[in-house]
Amino acid sequence: MDVRMVPTGFIRQYLHVETAHAYMPVVLANAKRADWADDLRRMFDYVLDKRPLSHGEYCDLTFVDFESDDELYAYLRKVYDYLFLDSGAVPVPPD
Repeated sequence: MDVRMVPTGFIRQYLHVETAHAYMPVVLANAKRADWADDLRRMFDYVLDKRPLSHGEYCDLTFVDFESDDELYAYLRKVYDYLFLDSGAVPVPPD
């Protein structure tokens, strides 16, 4: 795994349990206008393709607990679609 390709800082800051529930539209605005948006998209592409994080590792970063890796990556796909494909559907992590 190339750890440089896992956006742990972004995940920790923007997908944290408190942020993910209440501030996803702010995350979208930041991701759209940030000078690092292209890099973030490449990192998300890598994460979705290689699946380098377990649901436990993700929980350690965000305090969001998924039942399985499959559930985690289904959620991350929704985040990706929201941030980069204008899905319009705000992804909601589990409680």
